[in-house]
Amino acid sequence: FGLTDIIDDARFFAKMNQEKCTYDVTIFLTLHPESADFELILDERPIPWTEALADWRKQLNIPVQKFPAGAWKPVFCTWYAVHAAVTQDWVEKNAEIASELGFGTLIIDDGWCFDVMKRVSPQTIPDWYEWIGDWNLSTKKFPDFVNHRNRVQAMGMKYMLWVAPFLVGAKSEFKKQYPDCFKPEYKEGEYTIDSRKKDALAAQLAKMKHVMHDYGLDGLKVDFIDYIYPNTEESEGREVMAFVRELAKVIRAEKADALIEFRQCYATPGMAPYGTQFRAGDVPFDFIDNFQRISQIRISMGDGIPVHADPVYWHPQESPMNISRHMIASLGGVPMLSMDLLAVSETEKKIIRRWLKFYEEHLETFCFGHWKVVHHQSNTAYMSVTGKGESIVILLDPARLNEAVKDLKGTVTVLNLSEYNLELAGAETSDGEGKAGKAGIIVPGGAGVRK
Repeated sequence: FGLTDIIDDARFFAKMNQEKCTYDVTIFLTLHPESADFELILDERPIPWTEALADWRKQLNIPVQKFPAGAWKPVFCTWYAVHAAVTQDWVEKNAEIASELGFGTLIIDDGWCFDVMKRVSPQTIPDWYEWIGDWNLSTKKFPDFVNHRNRVQAMGMKYMLWVAPFLVGAKSEFKKQYPDCFKPEYKEGEYTIDSRKKDALAAQLAKMKHVMHDYGLDGLKVDFIDYIYPNTEESEGREVMAFVRELAKVIRAEKADALIEFRQCYATPGMAPYGTQFRAGDVPFDFIDNFQRISQIRISMGDGIPVHADPVYWHPQESPMNISRHMIASLGGVPMLSMDLLAVSETEKKIIRRWLKFYEEHLETFCFGHWKVVHHQSNTAYMSVTGKGESIVILLDPARLNEAVKDLKGTVTVLNLSEYNLELAGAETSDGEGKAGKAGIIVPGGAGVRK
C-alpha cells in the first residue's frame, strides 16, 4: 500500500483476520483545504517489495537533487566519543587526527551550547536536555571558538553543529520567553514545541539563523524533528513540513552549499529537497544494525542519495576483525566515526585509514552507482553497488555469496561483513589492515577482488 500524499498525516492499520486468513487494512488520512489530489496505490504484482517501493517513489515526482560535494565526505562526530563532556582542545586534537585519516566533515554534537560537562548514563539521562533551546555557544567549553573553527576548517574539514529546534529545555530562557509554546509531556529534561505556535517557531528559525551566521558554520545536524508525531486526530504534518522548508531556506541563505543532516525517522523521499545527508538511527557498538538501518534508508530514498552511517563506535577492547567489520558496515553509506582518536591504537588507525582510502578510491561508484539491497526474511543479506566497470558487494549472509556475484561484470570487490571465511575463486584478498591474504579466501573483515 502507498499514498502519493506525503505531507498530510496518515496512519495504516493491519489487523489479522483469522477467520478469513487475511489482514483487514484500514487507512486514515487527515485532509486539509490545501491538500492536493492524491492516489492510493495497491500493488499486487509478484515482485520483491523493494521494487514495489521504488516504483511508488517514482510516482511522487520528486525532482532529482544535486547534493554538495561535502555531503559525500566521511564524517567525524563527537557524540559517542565524549557526549557533552566536549571541549575546544579535545575537538581540535581529534580533528587533526581525523583529517589525516581521511575524514572531511566534523560534527560537534550535543553539549556545545551549555556549560555542564556530562556523559550519557542512567544517572544523567532523566534531565539530559534541560538546557536545550537557547542555542548559544558555551564559552567555557569553547573559549576561542572563531579561531578554533578557522583552524579546523584549515585542516580541510567542514564544521557542523548539532541542533534540535523542536526541543524546549526545562531550564532554558526560551521556555521562560514562550511559556505556552510547548506540549505538556515532559521527557528527558525537555518539552516538545507545539508546531501551531507560530511565534515560537519563528523564534526558533531566528535562532537557527543565528547559529549558522554568528558561528560561521558549514552546516547543521538537525535532530528530533520526529518528536512531533503523525497524528490523524490533531494533525501537525503540514506545520512541520512548512518549518522544515523554511529551515532549509534559512540555512542555505547563509551558505548555499550548506550541509543539513536529517536522522533516519525523517529520512524519506519527501525530505530529499531539504537535507543533504540522511543518517542511520543510533546504534552504538552494533555494526550489523548499522548495516540494516543504512539499507533501510537506501531502499526508501533510492540511488544518488548521501545516506550516512550512524557513527561507528566500538568497545575499547574490540578485536581488529570486528573493528574492520564496523568500518565495512559503514561503507553501505558515507562512513561516520565517533571514537576518541587520542586513545585508539595504531592498529585501529590502520583499519580506519584503510577503509576510508577504499571509500575515496571508489567514491564515484559509492555515490552514483546503482544499489541493490537483498533481504533474507527481515534482515539485509547483502548490499551491492554497481558503477562504471566495477561492482562492490558488502556481504553479511555467507550463504548468498554466489548469488551476490553471479551476474556482476567487470571488477568485483567483495567485503566480508560476516563472521566466516568466504571462498571466491581467483580473488586477490586482504585483511582489515590491508595485508595480503591467501588467494581466494576472504577473511571476516577483509576484502576480495575478482577481475
